[in-house]
Amino acid sequence: MRRHTVSAAGSLLAIVAVLAAPAAVRAQDPTRARIISGAEFYSISFDAGTGTKSVREMIVPIGLVLPVSQRLTFDIGTYAVSVEREDENGTTATISGVTDVMVRAGYQIKPDFATLTFGLSLPTGQGTLTRDQLLAAGTVASDLIPFPVTSFGAGLTATTGLAIAVPAGSWAIGLAGSYRYNASYDPIAPDANDPNPPTLTPGSEFRVRLGADRLVGQGRLMMGVTYSTFSQDEFGADRASPGPRVISQLSWNVPLGNNSMSLYFWDVYRGEGDATASLPSFKQNTFAVGLVGGFRMGSGILRPSLEFRQQSTETTAAAGTESGTLFGIGARYQWQLGQRFTVIPGARFDTGSIADIGFTGMSGSLGLRFGL
Repeated sequence: MRRHTVSAAGSLLAIVAVLAAPAAVRAQDPTRARIISGAEFYSISFDAGTGTKSVREMIVPIGLVLPVSQRLTFDIGTYAVSVEREDENGTTATISGVTDVMVRAGYQIKPDFATLTFGLSLPTGQGTLTRDQLLAAGTVASDLIPFPVTSFGAGLTATTGLAIAVPAGSWAIGLAGSYRYNASYDPIAPDANDPNPPTLTPGSEFRVRLGADRLVGQGRLMMGVTYSTFSQDEFGADRASPGPRVISQLSWNVPLGNNSMSLYFWDVYRGEGDATASLPSFKQNTFAVGLVGGFRMGSGILRPSLEFRQQSTETTAAAGTESGTLFGIGARYQWQLGQRFTVIPGARFDTGSIADIGFTGMSGSLGLRFGL
């Protein structure tokens, strides 16, 4: 029993230790170098009333996981991305290029119990945007609508973190903390109306995460909560403190013979911070519940999914609360080709509304993983 509990603690440690990992390289094999790539396309159309007619995003993830030893692993990841927003008048704005490159190192101080991480986000992305591009960036920066990439670039950031995991009876308990420093950058490109836009210095972030897992029946229950607090943002002469952020997660994975089923829930709460003329404040809550199956078919696994999301937003600049909902249905097929190559095609359809204005979204993806 203790062997199983320590193993569960090690699995939980792998989860709480990825506080600084890029999405392209979070799924890691600790013993083999891997290249991760593919492509994903997401397109969404809005009914009249939002000012936005449609948004299309195309991404290519590029990631490398490089184990140096049993204890030390490096990974690097970025995205090649292109976004096009069309407004209701037919005017388009496009953002294209690579996002910031994330480089991370993870060192197991004591295997299965303590891991130290250090990450750098290099400002290779498009952090400075025109005002039309800012509208496109604001549209995809959404917890409600599942755009694959929601940020295109910022200044240099450095993150350091420590994660520990210990067995506690039938539970495995994990605790992680991280600190992120953010350098200044210019988010707005100069134009004729504003030849000298202000510089943004984002506040530093301190993040702590508590996680736990155990067997429940034939399945595994995993839960976690992450709390983030920030120092003051500086935008020109304005200074304001963002509100705290709380992310809660819960999942239950159940085997069904050779198949499986996963139920999950997550909630993202963004607390209200200080408000200024150029740094408006808001509070927002977004939650999701979903179901993912795993059915062995041929040499692969089919993973159909259902998801529901709901969001409420209240801003200091407007009275009342804006709400949104989303229903999503999709499927992925994880196809193993030999010992080292995995192909994962997928598709998804979404429908929902924001402030009673409807939208529909569709995506197609192809994931590629190659073990060296």
